[in-house]
Amino acid sequence: MPRLRRRALALAAASLAAAPLPTSAQTPAVPPGTPNSNIFDPTRAPEIVIRIGVRRYVLVPHTNGSETTISQRQIEQTNPQNFNSLVAAKTPGVAQAPSGEIHVRGSHGQYTYYLDGAPLPSNVGGSFSDLINPKDIETLRVYDGGFPAQYGGQLAAVFDVTTRGGRGRPNGFLQQLEQGYATHYSTAEVGGSQGDVSYFASAIRHSTDFYLSPQTQDPLHDSGLENVGFGKLVYQSGRSDRLILDAEDTGARIQVPNTPDRQAVGQDDIQKENSSFANLIWRHGAGANALNVALYSHQSRLRYFGSPQDLVAGPPGSASADPTTLDRTDEDQTGDYIGLRVDKPQQVTREHHVQVGVDLSRVTGHQIFLATGADNLSESRYFTGGDRSVYAQDDWTPGRFLVNYGARYDIHQAFATTSQLSPRLNVTYHAGRRDDLHAYYDRLFQPVNIEDEKQLTGANASAVAPIKPERDDFFEAGWEHRQGGATLTLDTYYRAEKDTVDDSTFANTQIDIPVNFQKGYTRGVEFAVDGPLVKSVSYYANYARSWAKEAGPVSGGLLGAAPTTYFYDDHDQTDTASFGVNYEARGVYANLEGEYGSGFPYGEIDDANGNPIALNYIRVEPHTTLNFTVGGHRGTTEVALVVNNVLNYAYIIKQAGVFSNTQWAPARTFGVKLTQSF
Repeated sequence: MPRLRRRALALAAASLAAAPLPTSAQTPAVPPGTPNSNIFDPTRAPEIVIRIGVRRYVLVPHTNGSETTISQRQIEQTNPQNFNSLVAAKTPGVAQAPSGEIHVRGSHGQYTYYLDGAPLPSNVGGSFSDLINPKDIETLRVYDGGFPAQYGGQLAAVFDVTTRGGRGRPNGFLQQLEQGYATHYSTAEVGGSQGDVSYFASAIRHSTDFYLSPQTQDPLHDSGLENVGFGKLVYQSGRSDRLILDAEDTGARIQVPNTPDRQAVGQDDIQKENSSFANLIWRHGAGANALNVALYSHQSRLRYFGSPQDLVAGPPGSASADPTTLDRTDEDQTGDYIGLRVDKPQQVTREHHVQVGVDLSRVTGHQIFLATGADNLSESRYFTGGDRSVYAQDDWTPGRFLVNYGARYDIHQAFATTSQLSPRLNVTYHAGRRDDLHAYYDRLFQPVNIEDEKQLTGANASAVAPIKPERDDFFEAGWEHRQGGATLTLDTYYRAEKDTVDDSTFANTQIDIPVNFQKGYTRGVEFAVDGPLVKSVSYYANYARSWAKEAGPVSGGLLGAAPTTYFYDDHDQTDTASFGVNYEARGVYANLEGEYGSGFPYGEIDDANGNPIALNYIRVEPHTTLNFTVGGHRGTTEVALVVNNVLNYAYIIKQAGVFSNTQWAPARTFGVKLTQSF
């Protein structure tokens, strides 16, 4: 009797396995790149189709595009100083530049941000305060290649952020970090939910005597104060509708670093920054077919206050002893955005997932710039501009392939109206359970924000030409291997650039002026590996070798002329590497991270007429830095020790040249972080 029962149960199970799955029970597909899609996508996992006596696996690639995912726990353990340092630590091919800037895959710094599915326009050029604070991030996805058509704008990288939300009863924490250079970092967070409403709010106050990368090893006139407030409300209306409101306000007051001769005469240049945004997102439906509508706004302002001492000659023999070489600079720059974005995906057939969308934005503002003294430059104007974009794309999954193809059309309105149709074709092949191969081609259109352009007038003005959009052809090929919980990737890429966008720093200020070079290119290879090492220990490591070059003639800016043969970008760092090892068990954690850079180039050789015939032909010294964090918690209290630049290696990040001033990295600092949860 028991044998008969077992046989009957086996036959019944086989019959159920062979029966077709009802349509209503099938899991909807979530295409790669869908705003706030889950890291695990059922359509990318192996699908098992069972027949009596036969088992067949249909293998579909698990992802499309070059992506790095960073979790909130990783953010807390590594204790990043700002958003960009977080990206640099975790993403292959990212070079850390002065004052918290980064360069992804040899790019100048053209990035696009998304917050909970809504576009987030950048702050006006020259701003240093964070657009997104790492403390407010639940998940950060960094895309630096294989861009689906849904992504446009400035595409050296896309930063797709899912912000933190509230759950359950009110909970949160208070945190205080005390570190070297008189650094004080205070954080307060609270979140929770009640019925159909959830909420999250945070407040941050950050002050330090090492805000920007100084022009000397010991910072002079380099204090900064930043206040940030962020809030998020989510209302769930039934099963198919969700409203999300994100809002933030940021204010910063920053001293501009001095050289010793300018410090001696009391130079006191100050930069003040203000930024606020509010986004309202409506999601209708669930899964692969959810409609996403985002109304977004962003206001940004930068004011640069020069001091009367700017025109006072420095001590005899100093670099500023000649008053005819000095400038006093003042600037007031604003950019106010309002926009609407709509994305509609649809699972058309089992193998085709189509998505269409539109993005409309308008920007207004003003630019007031005055440089009195040697350069005698000025600008005063109000402006209106904007962008209009439409796209269509399809994720096609025939067998072991994932083919993402599509196109977008962008119209950019600034001092001149420009446009481009940009096709995209990104193919990933699942070679087996552990291996994916990919090949990407993306046509890119990267205009400069109108609020960042300079239309200067005066005796020495050369920045009157409108800055053209950079137009690129991007190619990438790579391999990903997964085994034993570890992931290994190898990528190579090439970007051919027309009207390459860069910028130069004006005089001894932190004000950037955009420029165009006639052409350029970036090429490189990247290696990355991450996974568990032993129980409770995980690791990551990456290495990138890249070359970024451009050639004149140049338009815009204050460079005047540039070599017509290729020269290295000032942000080119040939070799970049980073690693991290993390331990966490029984309430104790430790994290060691390291970074290596072969150095940025500088130097200029001029002809008899003063025109450069060679640029950036030598480099600053290579550097290696280590950062260490160890901490533990008991109950609701957590204490951590933070050591940055463990080796206490003092180095120059950039040397003074055509594009920038001399800038130093910080020395070793010790810090203590105390967190009290509730």
